[in-house]
Amino acid sequence: MLIGLISDVHSNVIALESVLSEMDALGVEKILHAGDIVGYNPYPNETIELLRKRRIISISGNHERALLTGDISDFNWFASCALQWTSNIISNENLSYISKLKDTESVSVEDTEIFLAHGSPNDPDEYVYPEDVEPGLLTITSSDLLVIGHTHIQFKKQFKEGIIVNPGSVGQPRDQDPASAFAILDTDTKQVELRRTGYDIEKVIEDMRKAHLPEKLALRLRDGV
Repeated sequence: MLIGLISDVHSNVIALESVLSEMDALGVEKILHAGDIVGYNPYPNETIELLRKRRIISISGNHERALLTGDISDFNWFASCALQWTSNIISNENLSYISKLKDTESVSVEDTEIFLAHGSPNDPDEYVYPEDVEPGLLTITSSDLLVIGHTHIQFKKQFKEGIIVNPGSVGQPRDQDPASAFAILDTDTKQVELRRTGYDIEKVIEDMRKAHLPEKLALRLRDGV
């Protein structure tokens, strides 16, 4: 069985549609999202509605928590502007959906135990970079596969205890590759494949400008930074 792994869609429904198209072509049967559905980009309602339509299992990220609490003290000016804009246009139905998301989630697929955490199992806001990864993170979750996000940097690390993967960001990559990032787990082989796919970045930039979102957020999409 093929499982799609995504994170950090950040209100970029155009990028998400491209990733889902690739997954459909591969025969992916279930999709897991490691948080940050909203923020930065101009399609929060459309993105949430697509996740709900496709029954994608998602956890909450720091942008969802900030949207619910109104606490943006840890956000830079650009992220704060985008989140305030989001709070003004998000529907009550989609806000209710966000309010029900958990900070972590355990998912059992066939004989594979998967744990989702946005930052790390220890702290939902912790940034875990490739050089920080250690097998103890798997041990504390009792999982075969730990899926994390938050950094927008794609990587996987394989240990005898299992695999730790950050599928990268669908909607705002920051590893100098502007293509949407995702990963595929094959539960038969227990292997994870990192993948990328392009999308219409210029359309997103155009719509961000129409929404009067910060120009820096729009232009960074071209460079994947």
